[in-house]
Amino acid sequence: MPTNQVDGLFVDVKPSFIPVAPKQAIIIITNKTAKPEITMFFIYNTKSGLVNEMVDFAHKIVSSKTYDCNLCAISYNTFTKKKRWSDYINSLPIKSVFTYKDKVSSLGKELSNLEFPTIIFRNGVELNEIISRNEINSINNINQLISLLNERLDENGMELKKGKDKNITEQEWEKKLTPEEFHILRGKGTEKPFTGEYDKFDKKGMYKCAGCGTELFSSVTKYDSGCGWPAFYEALPDKIEETADNTFGMKRIEITCENCGGHLGHVFNDGPQPSGLRYCVNSISLDFDSEK
Repeated sequence: MPTNQVDGLFVDVKPSFIPVAPKQAIIIITNKTAKPEITMFFIYNTKSGLVNEMVDFAHKIVSSKTYDCNLCAISYNTFTKKKRWSDYINSLPIKSVFTYKDKVSSLGKELSNLEFPTIIFRNGVELNEIISRNEINSINNINQLISLLNERLDENGMELKKGKDKNITEQEWEKKLTPEEFHILRGKGTEKPFTGEYDKFDKKGMYKCAGCGTELFSSVTKYDSGCGWPAFYEALPDKIEETADNTFGMKRIEITCENCGGHLGHVFNDGPQPSGLRYCVNSISLDFDSEK
């Protein structure tokens, strides 16, 4: 089987039969703008080789609840990589390497004690785990993974998630917003249930961030959940960021405006199909534009 060597790693160039994990022992995706000294490594909790991939594929199909690679599970459909994930990876200005846990020795002995799956960030010769196995296993969907990855890349100096209004100071926001809007959008407050303007609201149009005007939700995806706040089963693509929220002794996923970082509410896994999600949003966080 022919192989190429990239950065000291052997790349299997023959596509494998099972597409659950990457179709190659190591897949290198490089953008023209990538800095060669900066690389992200996505290490799956699976082993390389056709037999191992066939066993892995069968396990995923037959017993998905006991399948032990959540990184594979949330980034792949049954046979192909999810388009949302592929588009995101291709948009990154750094090199991304996808590999199996039995190939980790090629990266360095310091990684041998890690638990998989994991995501590693390399800047020059320095290797840092930026998302651990436990964190990956707590993620429910690809949007949560992307939001957490953006956050960790920002912490490592990449600054990928800064929208045009994320540089506004809190003092400036306080002048721009009403006291109620500032309390919720910037202070992460919550309006009382069944009191919001858009809870029992069924006009057709677009819901926008009350802070910066970014379109977030379409009325087409709004539904009556009975929870006391406006609910949507889907957000507009790339407009919402999701972050783990463990305040008040609860484990929730906070949703914020991608452009300005304004607090919107939380997303839950008890919504209707096709997404199974419920974006629970404060009315005060929203403005509405009627369909013309």
